[in-house]
Amino acid sequence: MDRLRTAAWAALPLLLPFLAAGPASAAQSTPSLTYGSVRSVRPGDTLTVEARSGEAAYGDTLRSAAFVATGTLRMRDPLLTTTVTIACDARSGTYPVLRRGAGDVGPDEHPFRWARVRVGPADEAARRACRDKVKKLPAPDPEERWAPGDTWPQSPWDVRTFRAGSRITITDNDDEGADGQIRLSSRAFTERPVLRGAKAVLTATATLTCDAAPGRYVVYRHEPGQKGPDRPWARLRIAPAARGSACSTQAVAHSSGTSGTAWTAGGAVLAAAAGATVFLRARSRRANPA
Repeated sequence: MDRLRTAAWAALPLLLPFLAAGPASAAQSTPSLTYGSVRSVRPGDTLTVEARSGEAAYGDTLRSAAFVATGTLRMRDPLLTTTVTIACDARSGTYPVLRRGAGDVGPDEHPFRWARVRVGPADEAARRACRDKVKKLPAPDPEERWAPGDTWPQSPWDVRTFRAGSRITITDNDDEGADGQIRLSSRAFTERPVLRGAKAVLTATATLTCDAAPGRYVVYRHEPGQKGPDRPWARLRIAPAARGSACSTQAVAHSSGTSGTAWTAGGAVLAAAAGATVFLRARSRRANPA
């Protein structure tokens, strides 16, 4: 006990900086670019674009001559967000950030000037370091976070978390008139549910398997006459079954049954060994009478 107490006191100074900083410091935040703002940046900087309701729409794109690539706004309730990186060869100056609607495809639909970035000077050494940095940047996280009250799924990357063994409702808002024609499948499902509905909204229910390991699963859709590979349509995350649920009861029963079998087998082995010992002792007495 004394040694444990001594070790705890010795480790405390190492933990104090994390405790003081709080959980928010665990993840490094990037500067944000918001509607109407002017952000000062340097080549290689990464910005998180944040748009509130009315400032942009889901799926809108934001591009600029200063960006490495165009960003597409995704849902991170309550904001629409994307991540953009300043190009390593971007020269000093102020660049407009243009927003284009997801449905804007014609030449007459001009992009909207949404914000600006002011790129500072950088020498050749800084640009070389920028290129090395950009090569190592992780791929953007595609998962989206929609409002809890929204039906699921709102998009292929609307990843909600459900417990193993639970029964969930699946809603399709985009296939009016396809009653009974679309079948869904997933390794997380116990069956292949069919989307049904007489109006614009189709729904189905599915039961999640008890033995689904925690993690992310893909839901595929199948249509009559479909050719080619299955198309990912939605994604969900499985969490362990709730205590007291049918899944947890089954797991306990299975564990108890396995343990009982092992105990019975072990008992049989011990009994056989004891019997063999008695037999050998009796035989020894007959061979060597006192």
